[in-house]
Amino acid sequence: MALMKKKPEAEVPEVYPIKCPYCFKQFGADDVHFRASASKHYVTSPQTGEKMIREDSVIDKNLADYYRQFGRQAPRRFPVIAPFGGVTGDEYINVSNDADSLGYKNGVLYSVKDEFGGETEKRICPYCHNDLPRSAGQYRSYTIAFAGDTAVGKTVYMTTLINRLQFLDDGFKSMLMPLTAGVSEKYDTYYFTPMYKEGLLPEHTHVNEVVEPLIYEFRVGINKVNGDNVADQTVTLTFYDVAGDGIKNADYVNTRARHLKYADAFIYMVDPMQTGAAQRLAALNSNACGDYIIGRGDAVKILESFFTQDIDFKDKPTAIVLTKSDLLKSTETSQRYFSKDSSIYRQCEHKGFLDTEQVETVNTEVHNFFGITAPLFRKNVDFMFNDVKYFAVSALGGPTETVNVDGADRKKIVNGIPQEIRVEEPFLWILSQLGIISDTPPEAPRQPAGGGFFRKLFSK
Repeated sequence: MALMKKKPEAEVPEVYPIKCPYCFKQFGADDVHFRASASKHYVTSPQTGEKMIREDSVIDKNLADYYRQFGRQAPRRFPVIAPFGGVTGDEYINVSNDADSLGYKNGVLYSVKDEFGGETEKRICPYCHNDLPRSAGQYRSYTIAFAGDTAVGKTVYMTTLINRLQFLDDGFKSMLMPLTAGVSEKYDTYYFTPMYKEGLLPEHTHVNEVVEPLIYEFRVGINKVNGDNVADQTVTLTFYDVAGDGIKNADYVNTRARHLKYADAFIYMVDPMQTGAAQRLAALNSNACGDYIIGRGDAVKILESFFTQDIDFKDKPTAIVLTKSDLLKSTETSQRYFSKDSSIYRQCEHKGFLDTEQVETVNTEVHNFFGITAPLFRKNVDFMFNDVKYFAVSALGGPTETVNVDGADRKKIVNGIPQEIRVEEPFLWILSQLGIISDTPPEAPRQPAGGGFFRKLFSK
């Protein structure tokens, strides 16, 4: 008698804890709240004490508390739905009694039907009531923090990095997509258009600004499966652009820059004008001279500020990035910090994986540079961080000039548009450290019977 084959068990989708990209509270995927699809809700009549229906936006107390810490008033929103109850307030409405009132997708609570018959997929944080990424709970989420003093080029670097990640080598089979139309609009309006279309540097981030994150979904190893795009890895990446001078202030770190305390990795940026090379560069390069700010903190002082803010950084991947590397070309041969043929002046080439040989070459050169120009900074970095590499980038690839735009002085790119050098390399290293991309070459292609090549993109 033949044994009946056991029916294979359906694969249970993996569900990940959610970390809010605004308040950074962590919670389970079933703990989310929802924003209703319409304004209908109940209010208590002050005259009779009875419930009556109104159709207007509500004051969301949780959202109001979040905005209040920044000195701002929260916008009115549609009502809130807590799928499993346990909360009170006129801003809440109930879930429908229908059996199908809760909708799941890949094991994640993804939609609800409310008591008025409306359906919504707009998930919000149960604590601060800000919108959550669509992919929350389905994929791992990472917050990448940019750190460094004011005017080191964090905003410019972030702008060029996001652009470069959209055009990685085809071997990565990658795609970077904004999670909302608002993210796309903000990046295009405040970052991409000024730099890539007008040739103007974005305005510096000010300490009194409320920092809204740019959240993207990043997929690598994409292949077509039954007509659908299926990726080896899909992660949510959250970028914050904060004011450099705020890092010295505990109140700023605890409010507008709180992501620094919850980041999964850091890109720590240092301007060569914050090192012992500053006076020499200023003497040899008029563009560098314009960046020489008397009384500005040197590299080690800013690092000390970072250290004293109770930021958990020691074991998290940290790329120490020497910015504005194009300035260093101006040094005379006898005073050259880098060889004229140095790798830091050439674009990196990572063909579908992180080429660790390139990374180590640049790491050694930049490590030596800091040993000459900022030895105490290098010593402190080497002791403070357990997972660290040194990099050099130029987000613009050349000098800027000051021009008058609408009565205000702005910096304009002399070359017209950014000509980025090695911008993506520190970030690719971080992705590798987080296990998102490979740091080894793909397996050598094999010739199967009948010809044709099959290639495995990433080792697992």
